[in-house]
Amino acid sequence: MPELPEVEVVKIFLEDKLLNQTITNLEILNKKSFIGDTKDVINQKIIKFSRIGKQLSIYLSNGKILLIHLKMTGQLILGNTMLGHPTKFDKYPNKSTRLIIKFSPSCQRGGQGEIYFNDQRKFGWVQVFSANALSRFQSNLGLDILDPKFTPDYLYNQLQRSSRPVKSVLLDQHFFAGIGNIYANDALFLSKIHPTTPSNKINRTTALKLHRALLSIMKQSILAGGSTMKDNKYIRPDGSSGNNQFFFRVYQRAGEPCLICKTKILRTVIAGRGTFFCPKCQLACNK
Repeated sequence: MPELPEVEVVKIFLEDKLLNQTITNLEILNKKSFIGDTKDVINQKIIKFSRIGKQLSIYLSNGKILLIHLKMTGQLILGNTMLGHPTKFDKYPNKSTRLIIKFSPSCQRGGQGEIYFNDQRKFGWVQVFSANALSRFQSNLGLDILDPKFTPDYLYNQLQRSSRPVKSVLLDQHFFAGIGNIYANDALFLSKIHPTTPSNKINRTTALKLHRALLSIMKQSILAGGSTMKDNKYIRPDGSSGNNQFFFRVYQRAGEPCLICKTKILRTVIAGRGTFFCPKCQLACNK
């Protein structure tokens, strides 16, 4: 699943290519992937891009907003790109393409004036919102990890609200917006926190370490273009892969030696998600 860094990379790329472009048409290939009235979108200029957590917002000149959630396998691919979902098709649209957004200057299918919304598992979506409706929709999200208001105190106070394993709380978008499985695993490793530690047992000193770790790995991943796994479920809009997967500390490294102490990395399951940790470096944290 694309997490905060991956969606931020997509935002930066599209902002550079599509800001002030006009949407000339929408071609809906899967009705469930688009929610709203196309009349609110067509012939509108893109005036702003923003992101909260894993959600990407495209602001239009008429005040409407296109909210995009890539979910598990969603991708936004610029036309004329020959990569994408791991299917046998190497051209777009293919069987995973759910929506085509066309821009000015107009061009034929497959050109640079189109963005393909691909989604192999059909969990992702694009929805039209008014500003007020979007505010209500996102009101249950925690602070974005890169929001200036995401301070060590905010992190600590949120952690105190639950006795669940800290790994589960980090993944809960009601507490923190943007953290996914990759970065929760590695941030806990950098903070030397065992993933099963009750969230409310994290003290302020440890919360400060976790705060630094979260910011560090998020910013590193953005600079590296995000994390592209072997399944290619995440790639950048130009079809290229991210490189952060080469810097994983514990994620997907079960059985390999810890980068610090050489103890074998272990894997367990917490809240249904694969969880990776070093049993020597990451000890349960008590007040």
